[in-house]
Amino acid sequence: MNKYSKNYIRNLKLFLPVHGKKEKQLFSDIKSRLEELSTDSPEITYEQICDKLGTPQEVVSEYFFNSDTDYLVKKLRFAKYIRRVCIAIIIAILIVTGVESYYLQQLYLEVSEKNVPTYYIETIE
Repeated sequence: MNKYSKNYIRNLKLFLPVHGKKEKQLFSDIKSRLEELSTDSPEITYEQICDKLGTPQEVVSEYFFNSDTDYLVKKLRFAKYIRRVCIAIIIAILIVTGVESYYLQQLYLEVSEKNVPTYYIETIE
């Protein structure tokens, strides 16, 4: 596969919001078709690929038109829940880090104001 074929696959993945078994099968079918086109004409350009297979937008819209609506809704909802969980985890980490930094700063200020020695040298005679 040449760089135009890889670019076509990358653009196709960009326009397809879900990546399940059916979508992986779609990608493998398109990759095999691109390999056939690359072996037939090694100097194929992106425009020629789009003429033969269709633009990535057209391929994705045709896939959505022909696929099961319940399957797509289920996959999109799952992706939405995963995204929300990741955002909640990141927010929780930021809050915990901020609170810990605040308490460490307060402890530092308390120690620096009182000039409390942090270690003692003890000599035994």
